[in-house]
Amino acid sequence: MFGWGKPADSPTGAALPSSPDQSLFERGSYGAGSPGKASSCACGATPSTSAARTPGGSGSLFDRYAASDPSGPKMLNSQTHTSRIRAQGIKLVCYINTEVNRGRSTVIHLPEAEDTIEEMLPYIQKRMQLDKRMLYAKKLFTPDGSLITTWEDLTAAAAQDIPIIVACGEPFDATTVPASMVAFQEHGGGRNAAQQCKHELQERRKKAAQLKADQVRASGHGTTSSAAKSARVEAVEKNRNQAAQMRHEFMENLLLRAAKQEQLVTAVRASNERHKAEREARAQKAGLTARDRAIDMAEQRKRAQTHNIYEKQQLLQEDANEKAERAKDIRERKKEATMLAKEQLAESRRAAGLQRRVSHIARSVQKAELEDSQLKMRQQQRDMIKAK
Repeated sequence: MFGWGKPADSPTGAALPSSPDQSLFERGSYGAGSPGKASSCACGATPSTSAARTPGGSGSLFDRYAASDPSGPKMLNSQTHTSRIRAQGIKLVCYINTEVNRGRSTVIHLPEAEDTIEEMLPYIQKRMQLDKRMLYAKKLFTPDGSLITTWEDLTAAAAQDIPIIVACGEPFDATTVPASMVAFQEHGGGRNAAQQCKHELQERRKKAAQLKADQVRASGHGTTSSAAKSARVEAVEKNRNQAAQMRHEFMENLLLRAAKQEQLVTAVRASNERHKAEREARAQKAGLTARDRAIDMAEQRKRAQTHNIYEKQQLLQEDANEKAERAKDIRERKKEATMLAKEQLAESRRAAGLQRRVSHIARSVQKAELEDSQLKMRQQQRDMIKAK
């Protein structure tokens, strides 16, 4: 069930290696020949055989990696990651705990860089894509419930082709593990365990058939006709009793189902009434709450309106006060301007009177000077006349 390739008793099984820790890649499944024969990559292929088995000719990848040079033998495919995994040959067949009998398995090849259980748990979780299901690998178990705690136990289980059950924190569930899987592990795992379990099952079936035949012969079947008739009558009576028992159990189940249905109906009605009462209580409470809320909102609106009116009155009063202040300032400025104008007019009038007085005096002085000059000229003229 958990092995690969042909069984050990096949005609080509003699060519397979007999080591129990043989990996999938060492069993000849990658060879170009028959499935039972080992691949030429595992035994050292010559250039002639590689060219004959590879359609790519002398320039193919097989010739570059697998062909041997005349200088001597060398490791084949030793420079690739696949060849290293193939040489290591450690792989795990993993199942999720509680889903062994209905889930699918995941084949995981162990990398070379990881050699501890703590390093393998994140790798197993990533390969099984447990993050998509919000699961996290915590412990590893074998089908019989044994906890795997060391790297040696894990590699030994992988070498024996024993499935690994991945637990995500929950206890090991032995009810979902098939009995055949546990039997294979008890017989050592691998292909030989499956064959041994098959042979043991066949032997048990054979012994059971022989025992049944002995019982039939001991009861007289095959020797007299009365034994067959009595067995037939006994079988009919047994079937009748079984039918009566089944009818009785069926009626009991019907009565029990009717009682459970009646109980369920009563419980549903009580639950509906309780829910209805709760809804009515919630509605009444909601009505009271809504009424209280409406009253509070009305009071808040009244207070808000009163506050708005008060604010408007204050604003109007402030505007009126500002207007009165501005009017008062304007009146005072007008009064000051009138007084200033009056003062200026008086000053101008005083200046004009002073100017008029100054001009009259100046004219008087000029007139006096003119009269003096005229008198002097007349006096000079008289003096000149007298002198003549």
